[in-house]
Amino acid sequence: MIRRTRRSRLLLTLLALLLALTAPSAGFAQVGHTPQESPFRDLRGRQGLTFGAGLINPAEDPAGVGPGSGYLLTGRYEYLLTGPLWAIARVSYAPGLERTVKDPETTGPGRLVGKVTEPLMIGELGFSLNLTGNKSWRGLAPRVHGALGFASTFKSAYDLGAYRFGSKFMVSYGVGARYATESGWDLNADLIRMYWKMKYPETYGGDGSASDESILGTKPLGPYNGNLVLTVGVTRYFFR
Repeated sequence: MIRRTRRSRLLLTLLALLLALTAPSAGFAQVGHTPQESPFRDLRGRQGLTFGAGLINPAEDPAGVGPGSGYLLTGRYEYLLTGPLWAIARVSYAPGLERTVKDPETTGPGRLVGKVTEPLMIGELGFSLNLTGNKSWRGLAPRVHGALGFASTFKSAYDLGAYRFGSKFMVSYGVGARYATESGWDLNADLIRMYWKMKYPETYGGDGSASDESILGTKPLGPYNGNLVLTVGVTRYFFR
């Protein structure tokens, strides 16, 4: 009887010890964060409209006759496809870009005819991927994006040197970030790299000889031109 009582006490003691070791204490009751304390928050909205402004800084093309730097206005529509993947459509307009007109038949200072203003329109369709899923981390949601589209000055006339920018197919990619606020408007910023192909007239080329005074010499008549665009804007998201 005594032996059975001792055995029962031993079993109860071991059970109590096991429960003490496996039961969560006050200091170890949670792993990570409670929903209220978590730095991650679900992003609201399945569609969004962004209105913004920014700067475009085209790389200097070999002939030096393409659009220069300036400000632009931009609008973007985005639609949540699934998880962190969004479809995007973006339109940008740079109203005050200037470019240089050159006369390939003239040498020296007389080659620079002057500058003209040619507004530039850019349209893109592509995808955006949130790197934190469809959530923000302390309000921030970084992303990467890529798109295809066009860039055009909508001018069909050639200049004195038989050059026009015209309309060009373009590819873009970049990084961005969304900052989710408590209001109905979020902040967005994007750094974009755009590429299109220049097309110069044959009169810009030369033979590469010591006496060659052409605009391009032996450089290609159709090089690719990279352009850096920085935009910031406010976004209204709809349909939770």
